[in-house]
Amino acid sequence: MKFAQILFPQKTGADSNTLTYHIPKNMEIRVGQSVKVPIRNRKTSGIVWEINDKKPEFKTLPITELNYEKPLLSEQQIKIMKWMSKYYFCSLDKLLKLFVPKGVLENKKLRDPKKKTEQIIRTPSLKTSPLQKGAIEEIKTASVNKFLIHGVTGSGKTEIYKNLADQYISEDKQVLILVPEISLTPQMIEYFEKGLGIKAAVIHSKISDGEKHRTWTSIWKNESKLIIGSRSAIFAPFQSLNLIIVDEEHDSSYKQEQSPRYKIHTVIDKLIQLQNGNIKVVFGSATPSVETAEELKNSTIRINERIGTSEMPEIEVIDMREEFKKRNYSIFSDKLREELQKILKEKKQAILFLNRRGSASSVVCRDCGHTEKCPECEIPATYHKSTTIRENLICHHCGKIFPPPSKCPQCKGFNIRFLGIGTQRIESEVLKEFPEAKVLRADKDSTSGKYDFEKIYRAFKHGEADILVGTQMIAKGLHLPNVTLVGVILADIGLNIPDFRSSERNFQLMTQVAGRAGRSKEKGKVVIQTYNPENLAILCAKNQDYDGFLNYERTQRKILSNPPFGKIAKITVENKSFKECGEKTDELENFLWKLIRESGLQDHLEVNQYPAYLSKLRGKYRNIILIRSKNTEIFPNNILEKLPKEDIMNASIKIDIDPLSTT
Repeated sequence: MKFAQILFPQKTGADSNTLTYHIPKNMEIRVGQSVKVPIRNRKTSGIVWEINDKKPEFKTLPITELNYEKPLLSEQQIKIMKWMSKYYFCSLDKLLKLFVPKGVLENKKLRDPKKKTEQIIRTPSLKTSPLQKGAIEEIKTASVNKFLIHGVTGSGKTEIYKNLADQYISEDKQVLILVPEISLTPQMIEYFEKGLGIKAAVIHSKISDGEKHRTWTSIWKNESKLIIGSRSAIFAPFQSLNLIIVDEEHDSSYKQEQSPRYKIHTVIDKLIQLQNGNIKVVFGSATPSVETAEELKNSTIRINERIGTSEMPEIEVIDMREEFKKRNYSIFSDKLREELQKILKEKKQAILFLNRRGSASSVVCRDCGHTEKCPECEIPATYHKSTTIRENLICHHCGKIFPPPSKCPQCKGFNIRFLGIGTQRIESEVLKEFPEAKVLRADKDSTSGKYDFEKIYRAFKHGEADILVGTQMIAKGLHLPNVTLVGVILADIGLNIPDFRSSERNFQLMTQVAGRAGRSKEKGKVVIQTYNPENLAILCAKNQDYDGFLNYERTQRKILSNPPFGKIAKITVENKSFKECGEKTDELENFLWKLIRESGLQDHLEVNQYPAYLSKLRGKYRNIILIRSKNTEIFPNNILEKLPKEDIMNASIKIDIDPLSTT
């Protein structure tokens, strides 16, 4: 008799995440198949995880029903799940939900939707420039399988993607195009469907369960050849995947914040390894991440000019300290106000961008722009009021605690402020200054519905508003030909987040949002408002100097052993009790040091603890333990996996491998 370990998309109470059933003699069962088995007198669907001949010591029940003849999970997908579970310290039941939709697993019957007779008419291909042609040819013919297209905004990267996709689809291969935000999907779907003349299978978190079921099944049956989606689309049941395109590869959306905390780049590397390199991957960005730029420096294709007649925009940095001295206390500098009046008069469009990745916890002097930094690490310190006995500044790199200044240590002024502003305030200020303007707002609050951003995007593209106010979602990849002005309201928000990636993130955001301006024949204008005009990220964004910024960042990261020159892992400890949160953090830190010493790795690994940037969230106090490896060959995972299982599986202890942020 044979026995099967069955995996379910929910906890079963078993340590192994699976339950054992025997296989009836009249039933042919394979690993990866969906079956029904009895649990507490109910038939429950699960996946056959393993099959063996070893009879357990307890009585087993039989598998009662086979949902599908063909396995839902391939051998390769099972290997990826096992690897992810170990690498990201995640239970298999959570991973199963990523790989197989619940309706598919249970073989739920779908009601046939009223099919729209939709004919996609293929649009003629655009003429490719010599640089685009060269990029396409190099990717097709080179022996390496990973490429980075580093092309300035508006350089025609999407047209390169389309040409590559066309070739693979014509060979009956599947192509996956990943986009960082759901907001970009409508634009990409339209571009690729019309450009290739075929319907795309679309995967992202806002599609309905029925749509998810139909899309998943069409990929599993090898019917869909063009797949467009956000990060979770990498787990679709591909049958003939040969090309992956990762657009805006630098974007933080490619790292999942909740368990399993996977990074798309790392999962793709595992996929390439399992397919023995029989897959091509193209990363694209105007501002590649330092990690990708370093890894693919020998297979990077540079495109330094925009397509057609459009020029790179003119970027002007406005020193808000000077505006303050002029007694201009508005959120608009005189220059930005003047440019907004101009676009309204000329019937053009403007984008006003606010980086919401910040809070009011960085200390900035409005007279001179000084930001209070850690004396040891030279990175911005964070203001904490509720996590220490008295008001303090805390360094989130080394954990140093020191009091905030009563006056600016640089200019001796008393105009010290905590930065903070929102999109609603910007919208109301615009309407107060320009009552005749039509304004749209795109942020988390205004785009919570399935089609909300698509409606805002289409309305703005069709000229139904003059000014679009928004956050990160409007900085990414949108093509809006009538936009001639971009205003960055306060570039400082986000610059002072105490994290080694803050500078990179802000340089990328400012460069990307600046790239929305002047994408037609008329040259665009970008106005960046800041209290720190001498900040390197702002200077490099102004001069469109990616190489200068990259060289500086590489040097800094090498010194501090930050990625890509070191490995990091983050443990977040949460507790409703301030005292218990601290005690558990101390206990874990001491145990980690003990493990490091026992392994003889004290020269390669270091451990620091400090309060989280958001030190109290949803009623819980939060502390962070950061493990840093100074050697890319030594993974913090090797130490973390020796932690007691009750700590690894504890919902109040979150382990994040390769975190995007150390805060």
